[in-house]
Amino acid sequence: MGIDVLFAFDDETIDVNYYFSPYCRQYFGKKYATGFFVEAFGMLNSVDDYIYDSYHDESTNTYYSYSTYDDNVVDFALGIGTGVKLITKRGFIVEIDLGIGRNLFKNERDFTIIGKGGINLGYRF
Repeated sequence: MGIDVLFAFDDETIDVNYYFSPYCRQYFGKKYATGFFVEAFGMLNSVDDYIYDSYHDESTNTYYSYSTYDDNVVDFALGIGTGVKLITKRGFIVEIDLGIGRNLFKNERDFTIIGKGGINLGYRF
């Protein structure tokens, strides 16, 4: 069991503000907590989103398009993931993981399907 946390400091590059993602993993390696794994996770996430819409004015036969900026849209997702965790004899760790999930509440948004992934480096004491 564990938790992934992401805080975005650059609003220009990424629309995600933050996420907290607790997970539960099942490892299939020969040693404790190593090798190939699958995980189930939940994710509380916040994004900045634009809502694009259009309408037709029948009196003038004109189509209008507009967008609305919605800051800090919070949702909760459930998902699954997979990856591999390798540990050297000296205790250095390399972990690569990918996951995909679905937001549960604000389904009219562009962020219905969410993903997470990472390359983690560490040291086991």
